[in-house]
Amino acid sequence: MKKNKGFSLIELLVVISIIGVLTTVLVMNFVGSRERARDAQTIQNLNSLKNALRMYYNDNQSYPTNLSGVLGASGYVVDLGPTTTYFNYLGGGDSFVVVEMLEVGAGNDDVRSQVNCGVGPTLDKVYAVCAK
Repeated sequence: MKKNKGFSLIELLVVISIIGVLTTVLVMNFVGSRERARDAQTIQNLNSLKNALRMYYNDNQSYPTNLSGVLGASGYVVDLGPTTTYFNYLGGGDSFVVVEMLEVGAGNDDVRSQVNCGVGPTLDKVYAVCAK
């Protein structure tokens, strides 16, 4: 009797379908990781801007009333995040508030940042830094 060596067509199809499902799940997970990384970079850039504005205050005893690239009364275009470039700056005198949209949000940190800065109503996927 001769023994057949190898895999049957059904076995091959099952293995290929399992690999396909695993690949789909992993790719979707990686896409979310990129968005979270961009949000983390945006938050880091906002905190750096906050520190720069505080240093400006230490030198000039007031916050700047405007920034370069004016869009309107309180909107400015700068490169704070890899994907979002619009933020609101309400500054001058002794205070400032900077608000930026995030892609997927920062859990409770985004809402907490708005509460700390007195921004209301609180919105999901929005991060705020201020002069507090």
